[in-house]
Amino acid sequence: MAAAAVAGLIPVLHSVAGDKSGYYFGRQLWFGFIAVYGVVVYVVRMPWSSIHEDFWCHGNITYPCLIECFEKSFSSPVVGIWYFFFFIFLALFFLMEFFMAQIRHKQVKVKSVAPVAGEVEEGSMVGIQEHVPSPKKSILNFHQEKILLLLYLLYFLLQVGTQCVLLFLLMNQHLPLVSQTIIHCRTESCHGPHLCLIRGTMEKRMSIYTLITLSFMIILFCSGFFMYSIHHYLLKG
Repeated sequence: MAAAAVAGLIPVLHSVAGDKSGYYFGRQLWFGFIAVYGVVVYVVRMPWSSIHEDFWCHGNITYPCLIECFEKSFSSPVVGIWYFFFFIFLALFFLMEFFMAQIRHKQVKVKSVAPVAGEVEEGSMVGIQEHVPSPKKSILNFHQEKILLLLYLLYFLLQVGTQCVLLFLLMNQHLPLVSQTIIHCRTESCHGPHLCLIRGTMEKRMSIYTLITLSFMIILFCSGFFMYSIHHYLLKG
């Protein structure tokens, strides 16, 4: 299913690359981030797909005790949290895209009514078609539409907030799981301690480092867009 989701991003990215409308600043860049985010999550999940097989313990330990040690060490989801934050990233972007598209559609509709009404009085249907503006040339004006600007700024704040939460989970919960060389396991039903190890810790750490880098990039770009929007549309406007 993950491969199908990533494959589904390809036609979306292709269509956006051919769309020259750009009716708000940075639209194509955020579509590119969606594709990059999806590919990164799909790639970094691979070292974690067989985590239950990579976990093993020394000595004469029974299989139920091995499962208990594994569940105790990985008591919180890892890949599921990555998918969840990718879904939040998508949801926030497409919510903003939906509201922007609706407002843009209304503006285009209002602008196209005036030329049509003037041409109807003259009785020229050819002139109607010539003066109807193309939707692709419509650009949202944040200088006049302050509600749009607030929505635009709120989007960046929400993205920064969610990425900061993900960054905290990656560095304080997920990374320590594969930073220890030996895990000492002791449960109520399994006396120990049992010495357990995880194979492929370097690849798993690199996958977390990749997500940390991506989160830093998104936070950096969101902060840059937020400060630019305030400077360009509020202070200079």
